[in-house]
Amino acid sequence: MAAIGTFIDGAYVGTYNSVGIGITQDGYDLILSLKEEVINESDQYGGALLDYFYRGGDCQIRCDSKEYAPGSVAPYWPWGAWGQMTNAALPIGRKASAVAKSLVLTSTAGTPAATAPASLTATMAVLAPGQSSTLKFSTKLRTVPIFLQLIPDQVAGDTRWFTTT
Repeated sequence: MAAIGTFIDGAYVGTYNSVGIGITQDGYDLILSLKEEVINESDQYGGALLDYFYRGGDCQIRCDSKEYAPGSVAPYWPWGAWGQMTNAALPIGRKASAVAKSLVLTSTAGTPAATAPASLTATMAVLAPGQSSTLKFSTKLRTVPIFLQLIPDQVAGDTRWFTTT
C-alpha cells in the first residue's frame, strides 16, 4: 500500500561555532523573508499588484534552548563579554560578519528528517538585528532565546545563506 503523503519529522541537533546549543524547546524555525519591488498604482488598475521584481531577501533561524550552556549563550550576545557594550579592543562600529560564526543543524538518524535535509550549514550566523531577547533570572527554568540572522556567503560560486545535504 502506498503512503498517503510525504510527512517529515525528526529532531535536529544544533551547534554554534562547533559548540552544542543543547536541547531546544521546539526545534529550529527557518524564516525566509522576501524582498521585492512591487508594480502597482496605475491609472488603469488602481492599487492592484500587477507584478513584482525579486530583490533578494533575508534568512533567519530561531530557537529556544532549554540549556544555559556555552553553545546557547554565545549567540545570545556576540559583541563581547556579558554586560559589555564596548572597550578599546571591541569598539562600536564592527560589522556583524566580523563576529558571525557557523551554525550547523544535523538531523536524527533513522527519522524521516534524516534525508530532508540531513543537515543545514550556515557559515555566517549572528544575532539578528533589532532583537530584544528576554533572559529570565528566577526559580523557573532559564530558557535561552536564540534569534540568528544568516548573512549571505559565497559557497561554490553561489551566494547562499545556507547549504543542505
